[in-house]
Amino acid sequence: MRNQKKWIIIGAIAVVVIAVGAIGATRMNFSFGKQNKDEEVKQEVVRRGEFRVRVRESGNLRSFLEVDVRSNVEGEIVEIFVDEGQKVELGDPLLRIDDEQILEQKKQAEANLDARDAELKRAELQIQITEKQKDSTLAQAQNSVLKARATLDSFVATTQQRITEAETLVATTQNSLNQDIIGLKQAEIALEQANLTLERAQTTVESAKISFETTESEHERNKELFDKQLISKQALEDSQKQLIIAKSNYDTSLKEVESQRETIKSQEENTKAMEQAIESRRSTLALNEKNVATLKESLKAQRKQYEAELEDAQTRLEQIQETIEDEKELAIHARVGAEASRLEAASRLKSQQERHEWTTVTAPIAGTITRLIVEEGEIITSGRSAFSRGDAIMRIADLDQMIVRTQINQVEIGKIKLEQRAEISVDSYPGRIFPGRVSEISPSATPQGLQNQSSVITFEVDVEVIGSPSELRSGMSADVDIIVFEESDILQLPIPSVLSPEIFTVKANVNSADLGQFREGQELKIRNLVGKEFTGQVGEIAPEQNRGNLEILLEGDQKGLRTGPIEISIVISDQSVLPDIEAEVSSERQYFVMLDTGESNKEKKEEKGVKTHITIGQRNNTHFQITGGLKEGDRVFVPSMQELTKGEKSSDEEEE
Repeated sequence: MRNQKKWIIIGAIAVVVIAVGAIGATRMNFSFGKQNKDEEVKQEVVRRGEFRVRVRESGNLRSFLEVDVRSNVEGEIVEIFVDEGQKVELGDPLLRIDDEQILEQKKQAEANLDARDAELKRAELQIQITEKQKDSTLAQAQNSVLKARATLDSFVATTQQRITEAETLVATTQNSLNQDIIGLKQAEIALEQANLTLERAQTTVESAKISFETTESEHERNKELFDKQLISKQALEDSQKQLIIAKSNYDTSLKEVESQRETIKSQEENTKAMEQAIESRRSTLALNEKNVATLKESLKAQRKQYEAELEDAQTRLEQIQETIEDEKELAIHARVGAEASRLEAASRLKSQQERHEWTTVTAPIAGTITRLIVEEGEIITSGRSAFSRGDAIMRIADLDQMIVRTQINQVEIGKIKLEQRAEISVDSYPGRIFPGRVSEISPSATPQGLQNQSSVITFEVDVEVIGSPSELRSGMSADVDIIVFEESDILQLPIPSVLSPEIFTVKANVNSADLGQFREGQELKIRNLVGKEFTGQVGEIAPEQNRGNLEILLEGDQKGLRTGPIEISIVISDQSVLPDIEAEVSSERQYFVMLDTGESNKEKKEEKGVKTHITIGQRNNTHFQITGGLKEGDRVFVPSMQELTKGEKSSDEEEE
């Protein structure tokens, strides 16, 4: 065996040496041929076709449903009915345990239940006897209570009527008193008003008197002036008239004062009369209120007497009832105790019956015996022990429902969804693919990954094997490809055809009137505030936007250009510069291809094709999904190794 391995190793080394020699010869021929002809140009064509993205992990096959069988009772195994690898159905007998001791315990439980039945019947008979002891004494006591209650109810009804009548009289007197008080207040207000009127009249008299005396003095002066012929007769007559009017006003004011004094005198007499009436009404009210209080006290005493008679009758009735109820309660308690004892005995009997049934262990599920641990004659413990679950005696697995349980990295877990299609392969059947689907995704990471901070965090995922072929065995290692994306008509391009450099993106706020100077792919420069220039090309133009409407892409390591808001000048040519442009700079990886346009690149002879910006979607192991920038049938040049390593990182490095 060792010699065979040795020759295999020697043969492998020989193959490697021959291959290396062939490669060296090829490179030598290539170097010689390069002197005479150009380097071979390789192209890829953008095409549509089937596109799949897979997440690959390994795991182990196991049955979806596995049960470790344990015995519900302890004892010696006297017979085993199954063998390892045998299929069983739900409820099929698996083994039998010696039941002699359990049968004896069952008989004791049956005898105990019979004794509890007899106790229950005796308690029920005692209750029937107590019920028959009620006699006429209880009925008489009940009638006495009814009679005393009727007398009290009648008295209460009459009492309420008498009290209501007395209180109504008090309320009527109170109402009349309130009316008198209101009348008195109104009279007092009228008296105050009359006094105010008198004061105003007296003020008027004083004013009229002053006016009269002034007018009289004026008239006397006018007489003297008239006698001296200093005023006309008309002026004298006018002063005469003024004197008469003033005398009349003065006399009238005196009469009004006298009349108002008479009115005040009348109001004062009326007020005194009303005050006397109110005092009389208050006396009447006090008398009525006293009568009500006296009536209530009298009726209260009588009510206490009737209530005492009712209470005596109820006490006698309760004494009689308590005697009977106590006897009945004792009988009921005895029956309850007997029922509880019977339930306990029945429960014990049921438990022993179950234990006897459990001496034959049956299959909890349909499946295959994958492991048989015990042998006939072995003593086993109960799986219902309070201290332990007991040892498993065998394992049953449903091999018709197989799954692969695997661990998915946290980076990939977001792509995994329930019901996703999967392809399963096992080492035992190379080249054969078994179909599957994602049946369960753990909502939390596996405990091992969480406890160790340095380890990769993974999530447990179950993949169901559709059909579960019989040749698959639990425990086999398996590789699982979960199809996370699958379309039949996707525009795509091989990964080596795509350049993915780190690109600085400048989103410039250009006036809409100036956007006509730009076109997509146009080469230009931007200049920062310190005068340093950076070469780039126009990306997307968005005339419908006011901000960020011009995208400029800068490839390579742009030293001196920082990300974030910036003010720039856009150098279209030496003669055309747009100054003071607000912009936002960001850095991200962009994707390009060297598009074959059918025209030679005269400006850059060393480059093949036109460098074209594209957008990608999904990616699998070999291809990119193309979402923009190319169409079906476009041809692109595959970059050489020198072009890929010229200041750029490959897309593979990005994914890592």
